[in-house]
Amino acid sequence: MNIGIILSRIRTDEKRLIAAAKTRGLGVVPIYNTSVHFDLEHPNLEIDILLDRCADHHRAVYALKIAEDWGIPTLNTYGVAEAYGNRLLAEMALREHRVQTPAVRVAFTPESALEAMEEIGYPVVLKPVEGPSGQLISRIQDKFFAQTVLEHKKVLGTYHHSIFFIQKCIEAPGHDVRAYVVGDRTVAAISVLTNHWVTSIKDGGFIDAYPVSDELNEIAVQAVGAVGGGVLAVDLVRTRDRWQVIDLSPPTGLNEVEKVTGVNIAEHIIDYAISLVKAMKGEVASS
Repeated sequence: MNIGIILSRIRTDEKRLIAAAKTRGLGVVPIYNTSVHFDLEHPNLEIDILLDRCADHHRAVYALKIAEDWGIPTLNTYGVAEAYGNRLLAEMALREHRVQTPAVRVAFTPESALEAMEEIGYPVVLKPVEGPSGQLISRIQDKFFAQTVLEHKKVLGTYHHSIFFIQKCIEAPGHDVRAYVVGDRTVAAISVLTNHWVTSIKDGGFIDAYPVSDELNEIAVQAVGAVGGGVLAVDLVRTRDRWQVIDLSPPTGLNEVEKVTGVNIAEHIIDYAISLVKAMKGEVASS
């Protein structure tokens, strides 16, 4: 069995995935999105499944779509990547499946965005509809700060600054929780603590293992299932009475997470990929 990995470069996480695949006797085919080209008339990927590890989200979406149209299973699927990469699409899916999230407003002009912030109540978090977790995000405390940020957005004028995704700020109890979901199970969870309100592992956040309770597992798996299932990280905040899902993203920081939890997430991902291939081959054989 050959597993293809579409990627921008081989980072620590990708090394972990490649090692896990090789220990299971799989062939690994790195596919660099900086040099690959696809002949749409002549499928040329000799792989059994394509694993997405692109840093560039849009390259990943298009590569997954091409592979799926060629009959190659992908992890995640094109539909899942499209959904989690767009905060509005993800939010709509979460709400459709009754997953608890903070209040959200969407606006298309600075004037209507300010009105939405006033309606939802400060503090709010202003995010781009598309873009990596933690980038171009502002925590807005009051109307004066809102007017300043919105003026900057108006002057900058690019697509990322022209659609306003406004989320009610939920005060975390000193940390956020990130749950790693593989298939139908939360295989690990961590708490993330930083000196900044944006909690990020890659920016030096302090992480520790967090117990995966039945309640946490249920909402994390439900959130991933809402966008189509697969392998994702779910960022959550625990309020006094419930969990709330803040964001969905590809699973990163696998090496750091293993150090504090003892869970080799890369192995879980590869095992899940193998199960998808076997399931697909079983369906083909029975048809």
